[in-house]
Amino acid sequence: MCSSDLEEALAREFHARGLEVSFALPQNRELVRDPVRWRRALEEIAACFAPYGRRFQVGQAINRSKWGIWNVREYVELARAAEEVLRPHGVELLGPSVIDFEYHVTAAVLNLRDPGFRFDAVSALLYVDRRGAPENRQAGLDTEDKALLLRAIAETSRNVVHEKAPRCWITEVNWPLREGPHSPAGRDVSVDEEAQADYLVRYYLLALGTGVIERVFWWQVVARGYGLVDPADPANPRRRPSFHALKTLVRELDGARLEEVLPSSPPARLYRFRRPAGTEVVVGWSATGQTVRAMLPGPAIVVVGRDGEKMAAPTGVEVEVGASPRYFRLAP
Repeated sequence: MCSSDLEEALAREFHARGLEVSFALPQNRELVRDPVRWRRALEEIAACFAPYGRRFQVGQAINRSKWGIWNVREYVELARAAEEVLRPHGVELLGPSVIDFEYHVTAAVLNLRDPGFRFDAVSALLYVDRRGAPENRQAGLDTEDKALLLRAIAETSRNVVHEKAPRCWITEVNWPLREGPHSPAGRDVSVDEEAQADYLVRYYLLALGTGVIERVFWWQVVARGYGLVDPADPANPRRRPSFHALKTLVRELDGARLEEVLPSSPPARLYRFRRPAGTEVVVGWSATGQTVRAMLPGPAIVVVGRDGEKMAAPTGVEVEVGASPRYFRLAP
């Protein structure tokens, strides 16, 4: 019997539907200070959840003392126990799950000598919401640059599995909404629902478009203040614009390959994708939100808005792009 019966039932249902399930193993101060209890929790988690998913992230936001870990040594003990308990179940381990752009902690953990663990993929909770738009820079780096730097750290690390190339996951990101409750970053970085939806799509395109980030996870599906779904009315939960934006992104680009970032005058961005059927789609937006004109490589026969709405096709190859990404399906 699992102590988390509801979670086990949910994982079992997802698995039965053919969905790939991954698990995050957060800590608190009590678990950090009680290694025996942490190990027992891992043993129960392995027995209950390993049948439904192969990937386990060890720890959560390990560079924030308020979430239980006060130094690298304490995290090493948690990760070493996870290696010993979970690895025999044939699973993959992810870490070190550092939050925000604080890669000095990531590099420190990944380059320890003989720590007693290795990660199959490097995970990061790469928030950029404090900077506003995902194209904005911090220490000279935007979202693309931060993704590339994470990969560079993984490539040169001792404690990462390097079969072909190191793998990197972004396991948590969001932009808090002005409605609250707010993230620890505070109300000043909060946005409205339209901006949240715009930033979500642009972050996914920028991060995954680098080719070095394997997966990106939005935190979270249902939540007040930042979720894709607003649960204020439990009997009739409302799908926010960000829900429809992510659904459209998946529908338009599922299985597609980024062919190139097309030349365009800033702040316009144009990403050309090839879909599995061979058709091409260009995703266009403005990094500043200012509406600008851009040139497609060919005429578009279908234009889809950020949330899936059909829009009028342009008469030529010159188009307008703004804060909300648009999908231009090109003529064969």
